[in-house]
Amino acid sequence: MQIWQLWAIVGFIFLFIEMMTPVLFFLTLAGASFFAGIAAYKWPDNTGAQVAAFVIFLPVFYFSVRPFMRRNDKEPQSTGIDGKYINQTAIVTKPIGKKETNGLGEIKIYGEVWQAKSCDGEEIPCDSIVKIIKNESLIMFVEKCE
Repeated sequence: MQIWQLWAIVGFIFLFIEMMTPVLFFLTLAGASFFAGIAAYKWPDNTGAQVAAFVIFLPVFYFSVRPFMRRNDKEPQSTGIDGKYINQTAIVTKPIGKKETNGLGEIKIYGEVWQAKSCDGEEIPCDSIVKIIKNESLIMFVEKCE
């Protein structure tokens, strides 16, 4: 077995590891290994050239793959409760803001019943339409629509 074949095997091993753990780090090692293999094919007796090719191409591949490693979400994706409920309107099914219930009432949205509190402490009667402003755990904070 020739030395360039060993470099190629090492490169394929790094590619396999990259496929099992998609972090884009082992891809840089694989690319540098392949270039070291090319150097080994060209200069089979010069170990220094092989190591130099590996060392030189490792940062080249790292900085070329780095933009893909960093996750730059400029716009936050709205998922879950934020995307489905926030800024939507709901109907009050139990009065909100009463002192005897610690301000908790209930709203109904999409056929689901949620506990709700008023954002400003205002009492909101049944059958009123409210806008959901935020949520904390299982409590929706609402304000009355005009």
